Amino acid sequence: MTSNTGDTLTMPDGTSFMILESATDSGGARIEFEITMAPGAIGPPKHFHPRQEESWRVLEGELSVFVDGAWRTLGEGESLSIAPDTVHTLRNRSSGPVRFRDVHEPALDFQDYIESLHRLAAAGRLTSRMTPSTVIHGAMVLREHRTTQLSASRAQRLAETALSAVGRALGYRTV
Repeated sequence: MTSNTGDTLTMPDGTSFMILESATDSGGARIEFEITMAPGAIGPPKHFHPRQEESWRVLEGELSVFVDGAWRTLGEGESLSIAPDTVHTLRNRSSGPVRFRDVHEPALDFQDYIESLHRLAAAGRLTSRMTPSTVIHGAMVLREHRTTQLSASRAQRLAETALSAVGRALGYRTV
């Protein structure tokens, strides 16, 4: 499944990724999303992108971001660019929704990564509860997209590799 500009991909917690410019439409130069997170929504574990710059611009609400070893809050109109190999994450710690632009340059396979998570959520194999199936499927997706996104913790990367092997042995699929 390759999503197009204008499509919306949804995660298990209800976070939505509307594609503003698909990787295909940008010729691979970038993937641009408008992301909406509900109050209390938690983003991915601390991670880094080896070969991509990521940038955020808050359109509405407040976005809590972890960069350079500390948490800070970006308000409406504020933006932040994250250089390759910089550990970061995000979440919505506010009492209202947050809506922001998210751009990865170059696109690499980041759109495929988000599409994989969306497909697994739609199929009920990735849920907001930390079930064994969810943990294994999530690890498999992270393992498959290591050219784009790596967990910050070496121990977590080793666990993702082991859980991916368990998933394959059990016949789990991410597509």
